[in-house]
Amino acid sequence: MNPEEKNNPYGAFELKKVYSKNYLIGVAAALILHLIIFLSFMILAPEKQNDETFNVKILKYAELGPPPSIIHNQRENEKVNPQKPTFGKPVAAKKGEQTSEFEVPKEGAGSGDVKVEPPKPEVRKEVIDETYYVAVDMMPEPNGGMESVQRKIVYPAAAKKEKVEGKVIVKAFIDESGTVRRTEIIKGIGSGCDEAALAAVMSSHFKPGRMNGKVVRVQMSIALEFKL
Repeated sequence: MNPEEKNNPYGAFELKKVYSKNYLIGVAAALILHLIIFLSFMILAPEKQNDETFNVKILKYAELGPPPSIIHNQRENEKVNPQKPTFGKPVAAKKGEQTSEFEVPKEGAGSGDVKVEPPKPEVRKEVIDETYYVAVDMMPEPNGGMESVQRKIVYPAAAKKEKVEGKVIVKAFIDESGTVRRTEIIKGIGSGCDEAALAAVMSSHFKPGRMNGKVVRVQMSIALEFKL
């Protein structure tokens, strides 16, 4: 069957022939219509008349005022109450000044309540080596024995009056030369007996203690008896 005879009953062949022509005619008509509308708008639209005028004035730097404040919350007429001075005599303000001046008090005026203390001299404490042995091969012995220390005791008058008796135990720190460096009360009875015992031990000299054949520092306890 011929293709042309197959399409003829439905008119498809005729439509294909006139499609391109009709398409071009439609596009051209659309362009002409849009062009007419655009030209009509340009012709009929009213022209804007700019009647506004601007006056420009050039100011010199000297004519410029101070810059605006950046503090928005501060009131222009806000009054600030200045703090009252705590010294000197008030003097009337000079002409043109906003605040008053004050005289500084001279030396010695109004200083009766101020006391200047001289600097205290620095007291340096003697640094004591605390490496004292407690138990050694040979403990220190007082020259003349313990009886010599006992004989050095001066019985306090207050203790005699109050009839105070007892035993005072003193801890003595003895160095390599046998000298007593310091003393402490381990057990006291009061009424001046403790001080008397410390004085007796401090005034005594010892044979130094030995450890492995060498003299060493030793701390030892000494008991002294107070008896009327």
